[in-house]
Amino acid sequence: MMKKILSLLIVLMLGLSLAACQSKPRVDIGYSVPDTTNPFVGWLTGEVNTRAEKDGLTVQIADAAGSATKQLEQIENFIAMKVKVIALMPVDPNNVQAAIEKAQKAGIKVLVAGTDTGVYDVMMNMNQYNAGEQIAEMGIDWLIKTFSADGTEAGLTVRPKVIVIKQTGTIDSTNRSNGIIDKIKAWGKADVVVAQGESITSAEATAVMENMWQQNSDASLILTYNADSALGVNEYIMGQSSVDKAKIAVFSGDNSDPIMEVINKSPSNESIFRGTMSIVGPTIDGVQVPLPDATYQILKGLADGTWDKGAVITDAIAKTLPSN
Repeated sequence: MMKKILSLLIVLMLGLSLAACQSKPRVDIGYSVPDTTNPFVGWLTGEVNTRAEKDGLTVQIADAAGSATKQLEQIENFIAMKVKVIALMPVDPNNVQAAIEKAQKAGIKVLVAGTDTGVYDVMMNMNQYNAGEQIAEMGIDWLIKTFSADGTEAGLTVRPKVIVIKQTGTIDSTNRSNGIIDKIKAWGKADVVVAQGESITSAEATAVMENMWQQNSDASLILTYNADSALGVNEYIMGQSSVDKAKIAVFSGDNSDPIMEVINKSPSNESIFRGTMSIVGPTIDGVQVPLPDATYQILKGLADGTWDKGAVITDAIAKTLPSN
């Protein structure tokens, strides 16, 4: 009798285990990113997920919360789950090579976005140095428009002070930051102060600005590495009641719908975040494809084995100012 009961229990447990396995949805695409609270990253991953759902593909978005160690654990987990594709925005592009190679040996395709890790199936990137230059150009154009008596550089009525908040955590962030610094210094018509503190998040930028503002409250322009940092700067300056909001601006890089909401408030000086460099997306088969569509097109192609457009995809970029 006891043996029959034990046998029934074993059969029941096996049945429950099988049912649990069958009810667990398959993940087709594992998407590991540094920080989903970043407006640009949150927007892009959400847009890609929406497109995948329409095609019946399952995306699991993993937030590394800025931890390179946690991101490696996420990649290992995706390998164990036997996903078809891993999309990776590296926290530390110098420590993911072995994990990517392990995924590839397991038959998993890997899309690396934003940073060249040297190991990938497809890599999406842009000219980071040029993006930095164009961020500075937007700032220069605004300074001339705001402080020029005749609309030309020669008509500048002041020598403005510019604060640069850089980020040098990766090769790409260093290149973009260098593009900003080199361009604004080469202009030669402003006093440039490069903050010692660096920023990639809104909170970090707020802390840097609070420190910088003690000695540089006469600054007219702030240039930051990314839009999340610009949001932090904007929040800090908008909280300074003594500042003439019409005479100060911040420009940066990266874009999303929430970011544009802030930028579109700048003509009325309800925001000082006045422009950003947008990743427009690559040209595929002679057609300009928006970034979310292009990202998903690559991931779907890698998942079903139809991607044949090359291993390196270069994103176009564009200056983006208020739409109103």
